Amino acid sequence: MDWVFLTRLYRQVPVAPGWLTKQLSKNVDYSPIPKVRLVSETNSLSMATLGNVYDSPVAVSTTVNLSETLVNPAQIFEYDDITEQLIFAENYNPQVLAISNAGDVISSKDYLYWKKLTTLKQRVQNRIEWMFAKMISTGQIQYNDGTRQFQVSFGVTPTTYNLTSTTKIVSDLREMVKEMKAAGHSPEFILITDGVERALWDNTQFTKALDKTGASIAQMRYQEVKDPFVMFVAAIEGLPPIYLYTGEIGGESLISGEKIILVDPNAVGIAYGAIVNAHLDKNMNPIQADVVSWEEVTDFGAKKSLFVMSRPLPYILSANGVMIKNVTIA
Repeated sequence: MDWVFLTRLYRQVPVAPGWLTKQLSKNVDYSPIPKVRLVSETNSLSMATLGNVYDSPVAVSTTVNLSETLVNPAQIFEYDDITEQLIFAENYNPQVLAISNAGDVISSKDYLYWKKLTTLKQRVQNRIEWMFAKMISTGQIQYNDGTRQFQVSFGVTPTTYNLTSTTKIVSDLREMVKEMKAAGHSPEFILITDGVERALWDNTQFTKALDKTGASIAQMRYQEVKDPFVMFVAAIEGLPPIYLYTGEIGGESLISGEKIILVDPNAVGIAYGAIVNAHLDKNMNPIQADVVSWEEVTDFGAKKSLFVMSRPLPYILSANGVMIKNVTIA
């Protein structure tokens, strides 16, 4: 299979991305070079002058502050093997009870391709979800597996917040929203962690605010969200919806510690660095894509290696578009 077909097959694999990835991937950019070019734009909040009809125009000087940075994205580069032993493994394809003819062998091989591409794709999307979670909960993406390291920071500094049963949490959340809006950002949702969610139900102002909204606490608390790690908690007048996020992969929580996080999705996004590889283009022209997949023959023809490469960089363009509170519960 050529890499274009294999990449198309990869894209058709029905693996759902994580909730954060879906919410925060409104802005997607593809770089023409391996590095990612991030351009941040900030405007001062001002208003036009007024006058009467036939008044002469007023000269104004508007300022737009642009900052540009070239950043190395992370690289996901993995492969898995399709071997002779796997192709002839009996019952590898659950739809084939026994390999008894050439058609069964081909069916097992095709299933093997599909299964391995599915796993490789899920690994890529899980890692991107992990990157988004780290970015909005710590202000940076930091990775170290003992062999490889990656780190990028976006200038968002978490601050502390004390939460008790008498804390004016609703008033404080409204002030947080006002602060973000004063900086030109409007948060679309508030994320909280498990301990914060439990503490909210013991908070006097929070439960009173729910009663004033006129909705049943039970209904609000258990409203269905189509994601196993996200639960709708509440909609309170003057606040964006509040969600509990409990994402974990392989037993690892994607957001560590107790958090309150406000996010304007327009202030974040994901960019992909270009991929240059002679197996994909013999002239080594850059390919602008979120992911590519190809295969190589190895082990004197007894094995094919399926490769997947992606160079993603979730980013925060404006530090004012994300607010992170490290919560102490008492």
